Amino acid sequence: MTVQDAQLFIDAFRAALADAEFAALLKERDFSLQFVVTGAADTAFLLDSDGVHDGAPHPASLRLEVQAEALHLVLLGQLGVTRAIVARRLVVKGPVARVRSLADYLPVLGREYARLALAPAAS
Repeated sequence: MTVQDAQLFIDAFRAALADAEFAALLKERDFSLQFVVTGAADTAFLLDSDGVHDGAPHPASLRLEVQAEALHLVLLGQLGVTRAIVARRLVVKGPVARVRSLADYLPVLGREYARLALAPAAS
């Protein structure tokens, strides 16, 4: 899979839900993230405590419009969220307090993404 393959993000976010603390945090805070990944093939999906869903089956706490490469770098910790926003590689829509809470969710999402994205390719 390449950085441009949104399925890698979806698989990583599904894996993050296996972390009980992460899933409980989403549920307790009634928090959800809609990702609109732009690039060669735009795709949208929503992450909430029930799973990862195509499109937007319900309104999200935050909507993130992001280039695939920028999301890749953010999740690997190579591009800060603030820098991505300032550079307009990431557009976040939602209440400021919810934007600040991204720091509570990104470490788990990043850990699972790195595990999949950096894994040696099967031969």
